[in-house]
Amino acid sequence: MRTLINVSLLCVGAVVFLFATGLLWLYYYSRDLPDLGALAKFAPMTVTRAYDPCLKREALAIPYDSIGTNLRNALNAAEVREDDPGVLTATYRSFTDHALHRATLSMQISRTLFCSPSRPLKRSLAELRTAAQLERRFSRRELLTIYTNRAYFGEDLNGAQAGAQHLFHKNPDGLDVGEAALLAALIKSPSLYSPVKHPDRALMRRNQIIDAMIASGDLSSSDGGIAKASPLGIATVESNAAK
Repeated sequence: MRTLINVSLLCVGAVVFLFATGLLWLYYYSRDLPDLGALAKFAPMTVTRAYDPCLKREALAIPYDSIGTNLRNALNAAEVREDDPGVLTATYRSFTDHALHRATLSMQISRTLFCSPSRPLKRSLAELRTAAQLERRFSRRELLTIYTNRAYFGEDLNGAQAGAQHLFHKNPDGLDVGEAALLAALIKSPSLYSPVKHPDRALMRRNQIIDAMIASGDLSSSDGGIAKASPLGIATVESNAAK
């Protein structure tokens, strides 16, 4: 009996030691995290300008309600969910699911806060720790607003306001379903899915997002069919063609 107790205590002590060592290791290799205070400006109550330290320029930041229902639904369909699990849960799933679980919204924001594109182990740990801090500091609604206002749409366009104005000459909350889906499609790869340089790819990616909106219940099949049948409707292309 005494031997069993000693073995149990030894096992518990080993687990505690490994856990503490893991925390210290995580802290050591994820120091010098970015300042999250400035991100609050990307989740404003009214339209404002916010400075992006990585891009070293300002972006026009809009409040949550100004994003518009169609664009929010399109972003959700593009694997940016407002109801994502916590970062640690998602990380666990990413190593246990047969298919890699999508990154949480906080992880996607975290990756944009490190100006270097390199992804060594230290950088990955820092991103994970930053994402956890984001989840503690901001609500899901605020995180979606931050993500939307910092997203890159190509051609030096940062934030949904700049992207919507450039491509469609509209505000984000005035986009129809097809336009919102196309704007959301660009986030994955603005160059690959550029509607100006690669309209066929852009159309394919846009329609994939529309299908995802239908599958999630955010869009009816009939409305989705109408949106998929519509042209890309890029105002910048139409303006150039008229010259």
